[in-house]
Formats: sequence, C-alpha cells, structure tokens
Amino acid sequence: MSPGSRNEHQSAPRNAGGHRGAKRNTPPRNGRPRAADLLRPTFKRSIWSTYDHIGLLVLANLLWVALCLPVVTAPAATAGLFHLAREIARGKDASLRDFFTGFRRLFLPALKLGLVDLTALLVLWVNIDFYSHMRGGAVIPGMVLAAALVWVASFFLLMHAHLYPLLAGGESSLRQLLRKSALLTLDNLAFTMGITFQALSLSVLCVVTGAGLVLISGSAVAVLLTTGHRELLRKYSDESERSPELPETRTLRDLWRPWESGKDDE
Repeated sequence: MSPGSRNEHQSAPRNAGGHRGAKRNTPPRNGRPRAADLLRPTFKRSIWSTYDHIGLLVLANLLWVALCLPVVTAPAATAGLFHLAREIARGKDASLRDFFTGFRRLFLPALKLGLVDLTALLVLWVNIDFYSHMRGGAVIPGMVLAAALVWVASFFLLMHAHLYPLLAGGESSLRQLLRKSALLTLDNLAFTMGITFQALSLSVLCVVTGAGLVLISGSAVAVLLTTGHRELLRKYSDESERSPELPETRTLRDLWRPWESGKDDE
C-alpha cells in the first residue's frame, strides 16, 4: 500500500453521508481490509465458481474420494483438487487435466505434508491425553500443559486454511509451506478463523445432505479456501500491481431463475 493511498484511507470520515450504512463502507484506518470485507466476497465468489463448474467439480470430487481410499494417495489427491480449484479461481479454462497435473507434480511434496500432518496431530493428541490424565500434585501443571497443547493444536489446524492453497500455488518446500502458513495465520487470525468456519459449515451441510459428502464436499471447500487465499494475498501486493477483480454481482434470483440473469444488463 503506497503512503498516499494510506493517508487517503486515514483521512476518510468515519460516518460519511451521515447514514447508518456509511460506517460499514468506510475503509479501515490503517488501509488494510478487515476480515469481514474479505470473507463476504470470498464466500460469494466461491459459491458462484462452484455453481459455474458444478459438473467438473463433481467429477473431480468423485476422483478425490476414490484416490483417498488408498491412504497413501490422499495427500496428492487433495493437492490435485486444490490445483484444479486454483485454476478455477484464476478464471482459467479448467479441466480434469488440471487435477491430474496437480496430482502428479505435487505428489511428493503433498506426501511429505501428509506425513507431517499425521505425525504432528498424533503427537499432540498423545501428549494432550497424557497431561490431562495426570494425578496427585501434578494435576494442575498437567491441565495447564494440556490446555496449552490444545491451543497449539488449534493453531496448527487453522494453518490448513493456507497450507494446500500455498502448495497448489507452487510452494513445494515443506519448511517454507509451514513457515508461510504460520505467518499468514498469525497476521490474519480473524480471516483464517472466519474462512475455516465457512469451510466447516460447507462440510457439515454436505454431510447432512448425504450425497453432497461424496459429490461436492471436497471440491467446494477447495474452491472456497483457494479463492480466499487468492483474495488475502492481494493485500500484500503493491496497489499498482494488483489486477482488478470484478465483483460478483449475481444474486439468489440468478441461481433459481438463471434465464433472467441477463435482463439487467440490457
């Protein structure tokens, strides 16, 4: 963000226009977008991207489910799904070839990440269980240590909102993946918590519907996280280098009555 644009944001009146909605539209004082300002368009754009590519994403999700059954290929299948989602988020002409390209190119980095995931979560779970069951004079120290490890585990899980989008974006170094994911989570904790909640909500909805779990759950979450990651990284680039992102203007009416979506443009 350039100094000029930052001063511009700082000088903006807090309640321009004098009406109730003005405060919500006022840019943040430090020039950085609020989490809610990123989460709303991210969720809307990801839903419509999923809708626009529903056939492709259903096929990709079925492939993902099938390749997750042999556990050793599950991380690479997830990387392939995120690689496809990245092409969709970038507005490219995506196809199943992108899924297989990501699966092949990212197989080893994804496998390493999967092993680290499994090891870290197992170690955290064992230690939390151990410290939470200490007896005698070690009860209080044990509970404190268990609580601290719960927070560590929570932070590690939040990092997953950035891990696979970074991997699909070409970051294959395991050390850099973990480092950048941790830094993005720390610097954008509210956004990371918000998009994780959105992803969990989509997953629960798919589980409730039954068929959605097999048909679209992984694809929808991948598109959401990739779209959010792409939106988040824009704030770290110089304003002059940012490519304009057209806002998603479609509404629920366009979802249920798509034949009327073009009338407003006439």
